[in-house]
Amino acid sequence: MRNFEWCVYTYKHRIAFEYVAKRVIKNDLLLEEILKRGKMHDLDKMLLYLFVSWDEAVEYHITHRSHHLESGGEKTYEDLVEMIIDFECAPYTKPDKPLNCYDFVHKLIEWGQIDEKVAGKLFDIMHEFEIDSSYDVTKEKQCIDFLNSLPEVTEEMILLEIMEYVRTNPVEELAYVNSFIVSRKTPATTSGEKFC
Repeated sequence: MRNFEWCVYTYKHRIAFEYVAKRVIKNDLLLEEILKRGKMHDLDKMLLYLFVSWDEAVEYHITHRSHHLESGGEKTYEDLVEMIIDFECAPYTKPDKPLNCYDFVHKLIEWGQIDEKVAGKLFDIMHEFEIDSSYDVTKEKQCIDFLNSLPEVTEEMILLEIMEYVRTNPVEELAYVNSFIVSRKTPATTSGEKFC
């Protein structure tokens, strides 16, 4: 499988996303919406990994998904919550991303990659979720227990998740992924076939 390691990385991240959302969001309606978003969270990227390089998949994903700053445009409250959960759960499964959301947003400010208005909104939501402080997530007992509970991820598990994404999403959702795959003229698409 092409980019298998990145598929495993993202598969585990998706499990952490759901775990952290359930841990920090107390409002039932908001939690329901974020878990709904979580069912699709980063699956477009996993699908792209099968056809293009890691960096191409990531670049396309972050410029087209509303929970990423790089996608531009106004962010809804739900976009910001998804962004926060994405940042907060990163250290659970991503050794290359050790900062919790609070520390990461401070880094984004330091690097000039986020404006004060958006940062302020993120800090307000972090306060609401009681995650508005600096701490090492990986040293928390709940994180250690979570990491110990993660399954050994197989190709079959990855493919089943991607197939469910393809099966359950509307044509519009998959059209943007398909257009990118076709535009790349990867070996899988040079015959003119479309993925979906």
